[in-house]
Amino acid sequence: MSHKIRDMFLLICAGVVLVSLPVFLTHLSPIQVNLSKAAQKDTAEPEEAMPSRQSQPSKEAALKAKLQKISGCEADEDCVIVDKDPCGCFIGPSGVTAINALYTLEFDKMQSHAITKACPEIPSTEQACSDTARAVCQDNTCKIIY
Repeated sequence: MSHKIRDMFLLICAGVVLVSLPVFLTHLSPIQVNLSKAAQKDTAEPEEAMPSRQSQPSKEAALKAKLQKISGCEADEDCVIVDKDPCGCFIGPSGVTAINALYTLEFDKMQSHAITKACPEIPSTEQACSDTARAVCQDNTCKIIY
């Protein structure tokens, strides 16, 4: 009987230690970390996520400048057709555009805010979505021709 009492006592002690262990391992105050200015700049929220101090017209001008950069080109080989709407050609020519292939990731980041929606079941048959549509460089800007 004494072995059972001793084992029960050890089991209860082990349980108390396991339950109280997190209490002793937690800190009452948070650990302070000093980041260098470069690290703080890297961990800061991107400008798009912060409330804007710019006026609406200057935001639009910045967006236009970015789009001009993304659609700029020197040769036809620089250009590709991409979806600018989650549905792409399913909604017609307004769902696609031509951009410089070097900026596809940047373009995708700009489009990441697009809302998922139901798309038509049959793709558009308009020229911009036809099999003969291709991206070319005209006047240093990527465009879709048929």
